[in-house]
Amino acid sequence: MLNRSGFALPARTTSAVDWADMLQEHFVALDVADIGDSRFTGSVRSQSIAHLQVSCVDATSQRIERNSTLIGSDGRDFLQLGLIRRGEAIVRQDDRECVLGRGDFAIYDTSRPFDWIVNGDPNDDQWSLEVFTWPRTLISLTEHEAAGLTAVRFDGRSGMSGVLGRFLHDLATARSAFDSGGACAVADEVGDLVSVIARTTLGSAPAASGRSLMPEIDRFIEDNLADPDLSPTAIATAMLISTRQLHRLFAESRTTFSRSIRVRRLEKCRRDIIASVAVDRSLGQIARRWGFTDLTVFSRAFKEQYGVSPRQYRAAAAERSGDVHAVTRPQRPSDQE
Repeated sequence: MLNRSGFALPARTTSAVDWADMLQEHFVALDVADIGDSRFTGSVRSQSIAHLQVSCVDATSQRIERNSTLIGSDGRDFLQLGLIRRGEAIVRQDDRECVLGRGDFAIYDTSRPFDWIVNGDPNDDQWSLEVFTWPRTLISLTEHEAAGLTAVRFDGRSGMSGVLGRFLHDLATARSAFDSGGACAVADEVGDLVSVIARTTLGSAPAASGRSLMPEIDRFIEDNLADPDLSPTAIATAMLISTRQLHRLFAESRTTFSRSIRVRRLEKCRRDIIASVAVDRSLGQIARRWGFTDLTVFSRAFKEQYGVSPRQYRAAAAERSGDVHAVTRPQRPSDQE
């Protein structure tokens, strides 16, 4: 059972009334409907690998919905991947719908409405779903990439998505223990693997003429992210479009140019801060490496994104690593923010 704030979360219920509450404790606020109460049973088993939550969900046929009201009630912003192990499902989000069979998976975003209709096996009405949950800020898909990949079926039986599906299933069923430093690395690496395969799918899918520029824009940004002078004008010039068109493309992806750049840079810094425990790189060096010229601005943005200052985040990473010297090492003047 998953422990959160010292409380053990329930793992199984035979009450359809309690089922939505159990799902909320493990995930986000959800509405549940179309349950056959006479023989209902449901269970959720979750484990945490650093910031990645891995859950196994079993229940009978039902509809699971997250609407705007529920989003407003809890505001929890996760990117999730659902992998069908038994039964089948219909997933709807962002005006798309896909059908998932055994081994298939789909990505969905808890910050926008979604709908799962999950049907159990014809013999006993039971289905099984493995759910992988990352905080939205810690997954490297951009907002427009994620919006283009929700409710898209990934084939769990062939190709690279099949390789990913089998790996995720093994991760969900393994009982291997990681130390804190290893857990964080695993969570990031699994998220990166999902992002790479998702980007490959996005790049091979047909797109509207304007939106099709975004993968190329993203590649240009990644290649030049460390440049503090990276600007809308520089990108628009490289893409042979106007700055107005560039800003419109970001708006269509539910973000802005400045927010997109800031989030990407902060994520690069977050990972470098974890690595800095071993190599003794200062926060000032890390910030400058990824285009932040003002350490105060960097520290404020980092705390807004992750809830703690860069110095606090590194101290926690050092403590988790077991490197006593890293925890007690005198700080440099550039690290005091």
